Amino acid sequence: MSIGPQHFRIRSVPLGPALLTGAWAGFVPGLFIGGVLGAVITFGAGAMLDWMRQLSFTTGIDQALLPFGDRIGVLQTLQDGWFLVIPAAALIFGLLSAVIGMLTAAVVSASYGSLLEGLEVELEPTAETPARRDRRRGPRHRTDSAA
Repeated sequence: MSIGPQHFRIRSVPLGPALLTGAWAGFVPGLFIGGVLGAVITFGAGAMLDWMRQLSFTTGIDQALLPFGDRIGVLQTLQDGWFLVIPAAALIFGLLSAVIGMLTAAVVSASYGSLLEGLEVELEPTAETPARRDRRRGPRHRTDSAA
């Protein structure tokens, strides 16, 4: 006996699953973007150091007197510690994006019923499937093969 499609209206979204979904939806792209941002920071620090060395050599001015000359130590640390800078930037940006995703999901979950007045959903029952038979296996026989 087949029953036709049934219509339901979803009036609210639970807050807990919405927050978890928002956190994941923010964390995953944030992790990727943060990794790229960390790589850009590390590359930029190296490029700036190279530019300062070249400018100092061509003009004969001491590196400390050039722009960012007082930051040479920080730039050198960023360039040398790339294996720490990239994951740290990815994690920080990912966590920040997760918080933003959670807040967005909380606002959507709280205002879902009042703004959208629910969501119309149509469910169709699945075709009747025959009952599953339990197959019993016989005892396994050992074979003494050397191959």
